[in-house]
Amino acid sequence: MRKILIVDDRTDNRYLLRALLQGHGFTVEEADNGIAALASARTHRPNLVISDLLMPAMDGYTLLREWKADPSLAPIPFVVYTATYTEPRDERLALDLGADAFIVKPAEPDVFMHAVENVLAATAADKQPAAKPRTDESVVLKEYNQILIGKLEQRSAQLEARVAELQQAECRLERLNRLYAALSATNHTIVHAADAADLLQATCRIAVERGGLAAAWIGLLSPGSEELRVAANHGAPLPWLEHLAPLTTQPPPRTPAEIATASGRTYLCNLLQADAALVHLHEAFAQAGVEAAVAVPLQLDGSVNGCFTLFAREAGFFDDAMTELVTEMASDIAFALENFERDARSQRAEETAHLLGRAVEASANGIMITDPRQPDNPLIHVNRAFERITGYSASEALGRNPRFLAASDTGQRGLTELRMAIKSGREVDVVLRNYRKDGSLFWNELSVAPVYDAAGRATHCVGVINDITERIAYEEALERRNNEDPVTGLASRNLLRDRSNQAIAFARQDGRALALLLIDLDNFKRINDGLGHDAGDQMLKEIARRIRGCVDAHDTVARLGGDEFVVMLADLASPQTAALVAARILRAVRTPIIAHGREIEISASIGASVFPQDDDDFDALLRDADAAMYRAKDAGRNTFRFYTSDMNAEAVTKLEMEARLRRAIAQDELVLHFQPLYEAQSGSLFAAEALVRMRAADGGLIPPGNFIPLAEETGLILAVGRWVMLAACREARRWIDMGREMQVAVNLSARQFNDAGLTEHIHDCLAETGLSARLLKLEITESMVMCNAVQAAQILSGLKALGVGISVDDFGTGHSSLAYLRRFPLDQLKIDRSFVHDAAQDEDSAAIVRGIIALARSLRLQTVAEGVETAEQARFLKDAGCDLLQGYYFNRPLESEALARLLAT
Repeated sequence: MRKILIVDDRTDNRYLLRALLQGHGFTVEEADNGIAALASARTHRPNLVISDLLMPAMDGYTLLREWKADPSLAPIPFVVYTATYTEPRDERLALDLGADAFIVKPAEPDVFMHAVENVLAATAADKQPAAKPRTDESVVLKEYNQILIGKLEQRSAQLEARVAELQQAECRLERLNRLYAALSATNHTIVHAADAADLLQATCRIAVERGGLAAAWIGLLSPGSEELRVAANHGAPLPWLEHLAPLTTQPPPRTPAEIATASGRTYLCNLLQADAALVHLHEAFAQAGVEAAVAVPLQLDGSVNGCFTLFAREAGFFDDAMTELVTEMASDIAFALENFERDARSQRAEETAHLLGRAVEASANGIMITDPRQPDNPLIHVNRAFERITGYSASEALGRNPRFLAASDTGQRGLTELRMAIKSGREVDVVLRNYRKDGSLFWNELSVAPVYDAAGRATHCVGVINDITERIAYEEALERRNNEDPVTGLASRNLLRDRSNQAIAFARQDGRALALLLIDLDNFKRINDGLGHDAGDQMLKEIARRIRGCVDAHDTVARLGGDEFVVMLADLASPQTAALVAARILRAVRTPIIAHGREIEISASIGASVFPQDDDDFDALLRDADAAMYRAKDAGRNTFRFYTSDMNAEAVTKLEMEARLRRAIAQDELVLHFQPLYEAQSGSLFAAEALVRMRAADGGLIPPGNFIPLAEETGLILAVGRWVMLAACREARRWIDMGREMQVAVNLSARQFNDAGLTEHIHDCLAETGLSARLLKLEITESMVMCNAVQAAQILSGLKALGVGISVDDFGTGHSSLAYLRRFPLDQLKIDRSFVHDAAQDEDSAAIVRGIIALARSLRLQTVAEGVETAEQARFLKDAGCDLLQGYYFNRPLESEALARLLAT
């Protein structure tokens, strides 16, 4: 096997060559210098020697000379492999000394092995012998000496440069070590400093004494101003800071500290004399003996609150590592200042809270605190006065909404005003009727104010309870004495005037309406004359009781005298509500009365005036109502009239429509039409929405807008809704029998939604028709569920338990809470037609539609766009990712038979 001797003073070089050569089938011997190589070769003769040139003890050139001078070794080929002697004259000298090949490190393995194999092949027994020295030895030695001297000079220069680098690195390392020590000492000071002033002064002293800096300076912004005041300094005097005082963040910046503070970024200059922006300070820098500076802004609670500035006597002092350390020191200082300020605030807050707590507990008024961030705004604290006034212990009250004090008396105007104030986050003062634990009434003068956090969010509400029961009782006694009708117990004219003026003021403020109904009994004088005044008084008491039963608790019923009564209807949702109340009063009065053993029938004539349409003060409204009452008398009595003629026409129309609706419900004259829903992507028919219509006397159809609002007002909506629910389920069952399984959607009114029997009725409809619950979808409005989100969630959970689908109609027009929307068991959001109508042309509407679709997708809800009327709208909604489309672009509402034909095709 062929043997190769490797000569190299570096172990790693020998390892790599050995691995390469052994991989090609050679046996390898090694030597780390020329002397060892000669000894090894004379003992174990190799086939080839590969030698480096730069080696201790005996270099490669000397080895080559000795090798070729030895007759026993001269025939063995000699290959030079070097990384140091790589110039042409180096190679020429090696060849002149008898080298067979000259290879420069590093060589590619294939190239290297090719050269080795060529040398071995060339010196085989049957070919030319190994190379011999080609030049006179004296000439070779002279060339060798020149090369060696050049290499030594080059190596000496490299060593000198390396020594300079090491000295520079040692100096830099010393600087870094000193600054690290300063950073460590600063952190130790942060932990043990008594206050911020001690910390800042100690930090400046440490930076100078331990960090090797010329001077250190810290400035802080004065509260509420842009002035940068000196907080601490140490080291060389910096007189320009005093001459330029006060320092400020106002432009133009004049010092490193001002530049860093104003910009919020680190200022770094390693040659201050070269900074043109600070030319006015160059002489001052020279006098102070400072060459470099770094200024780092101090960030407290996310904003710049000051600056940490360091000066060095050497130019180029602050390299990247040094600057990073200075920045870390500034960050630690800012962190410590934040902690000091936080501790100070916490201590002040604790002292204030302790004082407030003692004040709250010592207060004679009841104090309650609620948390509006929690569901239903529960009580989280009450004081002892609250327990004394209400009779409820703290453990019984905490966790409940304060409305429990109102018991079932929830129709108070003060409660509505209180809810609106809490919702809008404003203070409010109201007077409420509240009830103690034993059920006894107490009058509560309640003041509620929100408490805000630093971000402007209401975190708590504080309520102060003042028990004014005795004051109210005294006032009521006086009021009854002066303002109560002695016969009927109704309000007198005086009280009616006061309450009406108050109601007018509230209505004017809230933009609402109110009405006065003047009621005059027809032919009442005959009763007094025929049966006597005692019988007449008994009848007046009974009629007063009946009138009171026709109005709400917050409305006022008064007797003006004789047989005249007035009803003041406050806070009307619509002026036409007065017509409904008047109709109820006429029916109530018309019911026969038993007096002195006789059944007596009596009727009334009613005149109505409305604020603000007719007049804007009590006397004028009463006069208008009186005029309207005489019109009712002239119309034949037992009727009512509005002061304004167009209101009379509307009232008559409304009464006729109410009668028509009652007849339609009783005689099954309601019909269903269906609005198809199509899949946006495939265009296939997916579901249908049930829409109720009513037959007119002439056989035509009355649209829902003409009778649904009236059904809501009169309560007939429950009967209409029950009919629609059963009819829709029957129609969906019919579709199945035709071979088409398809979902039907039914709209729920607000009264239906809150009807206690809703879930049971839907269950009965599904059972009667055999319709699967998954084929029934209930549509509710956004405002319906957000009116009382907690109650709505309970109702929706009950409906969802049946297995029906739930859709939110007119989405985007109300005020949804996303937190509640996420908790509601919904299946579908229905985008309101107002957004769909403009989405293809108006970018704002388009953005809203895309946002609703994205929101629904994130909540895993299906989306429906209603009111699609054009192909352009349909394309936009399809591209936006809407799931279902409905509107006149596809179909107008269809009768059941027309829909059946559509299903068949």
